[in-house]
Amino acid sequence: MAQTLAGRGYDLALNDMRSPSETLAMVQHSGAAAIELVGDISDENCVTAFAELVQAKWSRVDLLVNNAGISCIVPAEQTSGSQFRRVLEVNLLGSFLLTKAFGTIMLAQGSGSIVNIASIAGIVGIADRVAYNASKHGVIGMTRTLAAEWSGRGVRCNAICPGWVKTEMDAADQAGGSYTDEDITDRVPNGTIRSTRGHSERRGVSCRPRTERFH
Repeated sequence: MAQTLAGRGYDLALNDMRSPSETLAMVQHSGAAAIELVGDISDENCVTAFAELVQAKWSRVDLLVNNAGISCIVPAEQTSGSQFRRVLEVNLLGSFLLTKAFGTIMLAQGSGSIVNIASIAGIVGIADRVAYNASKHGVIGMTRTLAAEWSGRGVRCNAICPGWVKTEMDAADQAGGSYTDEDITDRVPNGTIRSTRGHSERRGVSCRPRTERFH
């Protein structure tokens, strides 16, 4: 996603719990200006500091992509309260805090676009993922609410609901033995699993081109 947006002329602020050094180097090599924001998005003070840093550097924010997420593949009756809470903190609360902080900047400037990466799990029920499914249903509800509140003030808010995509998180989940590629492809009409590159190109249609700032 970062590489796709860098190729379209966006300046980037990249967040992760650890330094996204590889991605940072890649987008900078493509000619994009980029900075890293290391920290926990479920921490409101941390998110506020992110927003202040981006605004101080570029004076505006044109696009926010909420793409952070964690999974928890456990039967519902074995899911602890702390597991459930942590998934919601990252997947739902973190998205809200970022949206609030950066959306406030967008509202003040009268323009901007927010893209929340939800999931097919936000539309249907998938077994052994009660916390993840709940968080993604919440992301869709939040997106609809913010679209109703902010669209008339120049800020667009949309959600994308991918099916299964081969990511690092997916590989880690599969390594635990909870499911295989065949379990997924048997449920997909064309019998394939998407790559992150293909989805990044599609997500780009929600973003406005050139000389804009992306977090």
